[in-house]
Parts: sequence; C-alpha cells; structure tokens
Amino acid sequence: MHLLTLIRTNTYLKIMARFLEKRMKRYLLGGIRYILKAPAPETTDSLVGIEKILIIRPNFRLGNALISTPVIDAFRERFPSARIDYLATDKTWPLLQQRPVDHFYLLSRAAILRPWQCVTLCRRLRAQRYDLAVQVSGGSTSGYIVTRLIGARYSMGSRKGHQRWYSIEAEGKSSHAYDAIVNLTRPLGVACRNRPLLQLTEQERYQAMTKIQQLVSLHSDLSSDPGFIAIFVGGHQDKRWPLAFWLMLIDAMEARKIRYVVFLGPEEFRLLAPIEQRLMSSLYGSLCPPLPIRHFAAVLERARLLVTPDSGPMHLAAALDVATISLVRQKKSLAFVPREANDTILWRPEVSTVIEAIRANLDGQNPTTPVQPASVTNQPTQWVTPPNADHLYSSY
Repeated sequence: MHLLTLIRTNTYLKIMARFLEKRMKRYLLGGIRYILKAPAPETTDSLVGIEKILIIRPNFRLGNALISTPVIDAFRERFPSARIDYLATDKTWPLLQQRPVDHFYLLSRAAILRPWQCVTLCRRLRAQRYDLAVQVSGGSTSGYIVTRLIGARYSMGSRKGHQRWYSIEAEGKSSHAYDAIVNLTRPLGVACRNRPLLQLTEQERYQAMTKIQQLVSLHSDLSSDPGFIAIFVGGHQDKRWPLAFWLMLIDAMEARKIRYVVFLGPEEFRLLAPIEQRLMSSLYGSLCPPLPIRHFAAVLERARLLVTPDSGPMHLAAALDVATISLVRQKKSLAFVPREANDTILWRPEVSTVIEAIRANLDGQNPTTPVQPASVTNQPTQWVTPPNADHLYSSY
C-alpha cells in the first residue's frame, strides 16, 4: 500500500501526520511573519488596473474545494476582463472544471514528501506577477504562505485575529462556512451564491443515466422508476458512523420498500465486503463502487436525496441542489451542513429517525425547520439538539 494511502486510511497515522503538518506550518508561518512586514491596509477602491488574479485554495478535501466555488464567479463578475487563475490540488481540480477560470495550478500530495516541488510552484506563481492574490480560507496556513510568497500587488482574505494578514481584509467571523465565502466577496459589491456550485456537462449526465439504469436493472421490477435515495457511507474520523448503523439502515430501507443506492468512497474499502454481503439478498438496494468524482456527481444529481455524515459528498449534493439528510455527530459539523429549505439536519439520530426523515422528505414535508446560521436551537426537541452553536465557523 502506498505510504500516503496508508496514512489516510489509518486513524492513528492520520492524527500524527496532521500534528506534524500543523507544527511545520506553524514554524513556516512564524518565519514568514518575522521576515515579511504586514501589508499596508487598502480598500477595494484601490483595485484598479487588475489584470491578473490568483485564487488560492490548495486543499485536498473535496468539501473545502466545493465551498470555495462561488468565489470564482463573484470575482469574474467584478473583473470580467481579468485573467483569473486558481491554485488547487490534483484531487479537487475536477470539481472546479466548467468554472470561469483561465488556468489552474495544481498541488499534488506527493509534494508532502517532495517539498522542493512547493518551492518550484511558488517561483512559477511569483513569476506571473499577479495584481491580486485571494486567500479563500482564512484558516489555511498553506494558503496564507503562498499568498505572501508570490508577491502580488494586493492580497485579499478574511480578517484573522488582531494582526493584519492581507492588504484587503473581509469580515472573518461566520457561523457557517458557506457564509464565510459570502463575507469574503461582499466588499466587491457583487452577488455571491451562499452554497457550493458544480456544473455538469450533458455527456456526464448521459453517462450517469446509463450507470443508474445498470444499478436499477438489478431489480427488474423497479426498472421503470429510476428514482432512488443515495446513502453515502464514509467520512473523516470522528464524523463517520459505525458499520452497524449502516447495516441497520439498510435493513430498515428494505423493510419499508424504499429504493436506495449505497455509495462508498475509496477510503472506505474496509466496509465494502460486509455491505456487499448484506446487499446480496436485497430487493430494493444496490451498491455503487467508487467512481471518478465527476461521474459520481452526475449520478448523485439524479438522487431524490442524500443521506450522509458530514462529508465531501454532502457538499457535492448542496452544489447540485440535491436535498440532504445530514447525520451529525460533532457540534463543529453544524457549521458545515447544508441548510436550505429541503435539507434536514439530524443530531446523533437513531435509524428510525432517519427513516422518518426520509419518508417526510419523499412526502414533500421537511421534518425540521431549516437551521439558521447562528443557532440550531430551533430544531424540534424530539431530535435532541446539541448545545448552542454560535460562531462555529471562524477564521480565527
């Protein structure tokens, strides 16, 4: 098994790797702040003659990349004739296709073991002489380091603490990650979508329908109705749910004759065998093997709704305007879950509660009031809400 794959799929190795990564970034950040003086404060009125813009979000998590997507359109609207480049990762780049970006620079996970690649990339970016560098996530140390090192004429990002980090700073505190993107673009005076965005091609939609028909054909009596509930089994560490929960949910879906498709990510390979075995006698469910991310997105777009933990596919559903039932285990997840009128947020639910929420959604009734940005206390008490969730998301 490749070393990086081993780290991603082993909880203890992942925790240790993140600790070392944060420690290294902290030293780099301290060195940069010591060597480079804080940028002079500017306002958006200073943004004249902007011809080259770099949007910076080198993160490997699908959800974080999706959350940033509305920024691209906002800057394109504000600077229609400018060249807009984007620093992403090779893992998240497919999600940014079809957006109005002129050129992508990609960071690979291999750079973790080959740091000289990062140095080469920064030199290439610095040579472009950007007029404006936009750091999308105020909490991203790597993004901030790139922002300072490339030497753009202006830098822009979310306010962080009492020190100045960027020449143009937007409001840093938000109760939800989606609102942080809106706050970042508000000084531009243009509209910004308050949830992720993904644009599929007609070819991708056609391929998705073919895949769905293959899955549905496993149950010939249901082939006339390709509608299904998507269930994503996965998530990071403390956000994921145990295998026993998913097996009980599968049994409950079968008992209530609800058509469903189970999706697993590439890091959930240990769950494949037991779920596959449980579905061998299924009358209403199918298992979809891991797909390329855009192919998976096109299939997900056809789902009636998605049942999921706090995960990348959760944000993917939000980007596609697919209804979600978010299964929340940690308070911090409440700052990331979709919160539109057709979305449902369940706090540590029992399987019976999930089934009830699915039924209510299929019947056109949302069983919960949409969660407001600063609080979750308006949810019905039968679903046992966590403590107050004010200011869950912040760039501090």
